[in-house]
Amino acid sequence: MPGSQSQTPFKPVRRVVTGHTPSGKSTVVADTVQPPTFWSPKSISPIYDLCHTSEAPAVIDSEITKGEWVDEIAQNKEHVSNEGSVFRVFEFAPGTVSPAHRTVSLDYGIVAKGSMVLELDDGEKITLNEGDTIVQRGTMHTWRNESTEWARIYFVVLGAKPIEINGEKLEQEWRK
Repeated sequence: MPGSQSQTPFKPVRRVVTGHTPSGKSTVVADTVQPPTFWSPKSISPIYDLCHTSEAPAVIDSEITKGEWVDEIAQNKEHVSNEGSVFRVFEFAPGTVSPAHRTVSLDYGIVAKGSMVLELDDGEKITLNEGDTIVQRGTMHTWRNESTEWARIYFVVLGAKPIEINGEKLEQEWRK
């Protein structure tokens, strides 16, 4: 977003995408440094979208069927792909707190650098350190970087069926 500027100490996020030639040989279809996006115009904590698919099983032959590789990131900016997947990197500056949110998704996360505190809406807090993993299953939560160092987390987000409690579906929700 305009006005946002990252001060991250991490090297840029490089994305290499493989595919196939018309004869079926393996090839690299993209090798780029991903541009960051931000939660808000004043944010310094970047988000990098690495891959987006809009269906499962994923269609992975566009360079053959359409004559060129189609990067679905450009067409899809939603946080969750209801029928597909999203691969994304979040970087959190020291002191950063995400908005409290719930997505209708199954998220696999890996803390690559630093440490983060996951806070659930029941007040429970758990610290995840470098190398720790999280399986986030549609719960209301907040991410906090309570350390003095930057943190980087990789997530694969898969669309899921909504959780139903007493006949009420828990839908996507963002709180301020």
